Amino acid sequence: MTDRETSERLLRLNAAVDGELDAMASLEFERAMRADPALAAEYRRLGALRDAVRRHAPREAAPRALADRVAALVPSASQTAAQAVVPFPRRTWLDRRALALAASLAVLGFAVGVGLTSLRPSSGSGEVAQRLVADFARAEIAGQPFDVASSDRHTVKPWLADRTTVSANIVDLAPEGFPLAGGRIAIVERIPAPTLVYRHNEHLVAVTELPAAGGARAGVGLETVDGYNVARWSGANLAYVAVSDMDEKTLAEFVEAFRRAQASSASEPPAR
Repeated sequence: MTDRETSERLLRLNAAVDGELDAMASLEFERAMRADPALAAEYRRLGALRDAVRRHAPREAAPRALADRVAALVPSASQTAAQAVVPFPRRTWLDRRALALAASLAVLGFAVGVGLTSLRPSSGSGEVAQRLVADFARAEIAGQPFDVASSDRHTVKPWLADRTTVSANIVDLAPEGFPLAGGRIAIVERIPAPTLVYRHNEHLVAVTELPAAGGARAGVGLETVDGYNVARWSGANLAYVAVSDMDEKTLAEFVEAFRRAQASSASEPPAR
């Protein structure tokens, strides 16, 4: 396939995902997908990615000052009536220019709002939970929930230890129905923190371990953030935040099993 054919294929694929093909082009694209399984798979992947972004991407409201400026560009009823009496040949051009300016200002306001939100300093347990939920959602959308994939804690633990300042406390929860799937690094307030990923049927739960100094900030409890369930608790030396797409009851059972396994391992005498 030539570069031009590849470019045309990508353009047609993205147009199909966005619903921009006309009836005839849509029929041709459906025939192409039936003949090309790889094209059909890529179409499904992009559709799933689009839906996930729509569900989880944050939406920012435009600042009030921007809304007032856009509203000021719209003529009042009296102005519209007066202008209708006296025709003005450049009116259509001016209207289009005003609408284009309003659209540009709206896009600029959205970008500024998003930028200010991302630059806002992190503070409080809500910010920590929000960041970890975003991290979980990104990993879910990318289809790569862990950096190191292994059910062996003796493989995951040293991998995390080489990259973080917190020694991950990995417990075996396979007998409880939550086998270890792997681990990854989460960045919390510019500090790399170990994240353990456990599996339960088709669901995942990511447990991020934070330094003891952050225990009070991590808080304690169970809540829902952007459609994901989040559990927070503190141990003797570490604070924990668990994010999952499991239901609230199952996540509570996981936390109970995790804490029980931790207490059991802490009471065991060290191996000689």
